[in-house]
Amino acid sequence: MNALRYFATVVTLALALNVQAQDEDEDIAYSLNLAETVVLADGTTFEEYLLKKVLANAKPLKERVKTLRYSVTCQLEKDIDLTTFPHRRTITFAARLAGYGQIVSALREHKHFGITMAEDVLFNNGKIKTSNVRMVEMKQQLTEKQIASFLKHDGMMSANVYDQFYKRVREKVKELQKKYKKEKETGMKYAGSYTADNRTFYVVKLDNMRVHIADGCWQIARISWQEKQNNMQYEFKEIRPDLFLLSHGNAKFFVDKEKWPKGYVSMKMDYRYH
Repeated sequence: MNALRYFATVVTLALALNVQAQDEDEDIAYSLNLAETVVLADGTTFEEYLLKKVLANAKPLKERVKTLRYSVTCQLEKDIDLTTFPHRRTITFAARLAGYGQIVSALREHKHFGITMAEDVLFNNGKIKTSNVRMVEMKQQLTEKQIASFLKHDGMMSANVYDQFYKRVREKVKELQKKYKKEKETGMKYAGSYTADNRTFYVVKLDNMRVHIADGCWQIARISWQEKQNNMQYEFKEIRPDLFLLSHGNAKFFVDKEKWPKGYVSMKMDYRYH
């Protein structure tokens, strides 16, 4: 997704990843209630009803709030030997042309790699302004040029992830609707509900995606993907009444491809609102 563009670019340039893995049930740290039965008109299923409510109530962030101040912390890690991956000269050359040469060199030099960056963000009238971008922690020594390159390419931390998540859900629903019209299995299913902080949350499964929906305001409260052992999960917090914004996200991808070095890359992001 666009929110992961920078991370995906680094991974693609360094690894040209083609992720594969096995289906694995998602761990659920709450109890789902499956007893409710809902009958809707015109043959509409409950999961369709919930998704229509989400998309009908989806508005750009700039229409929901005028000003937001928050800090973002991003942790990147990998455990892969990039000195042996295929086509590394071509990929390194392409990375240099795109301005990511120092980043790729850092990833190649350190099999076990980990950094934590942070910056402050002002969202005002739909525009984003960043400040105080900084390196918080490094698990290995980097050169000044390498550090500067990581801090320069910080677009992932300042992205408007709120709008991007709703766009992703809308695109996924359209994709599954096309399958439905062709009488193919869609993987769209209502998975139950649970209660937390005096709110009811509904869970809808969209193929390998799970979307948690807050009753009443119809905001996304949690979203996750699972493909074999590769996974992404994002948590949203009610920052203001009926406004759920991203509070934490993590993603982990494993390389399991013949003739490629084995290992993983991961990312964790935390948002603190002021």
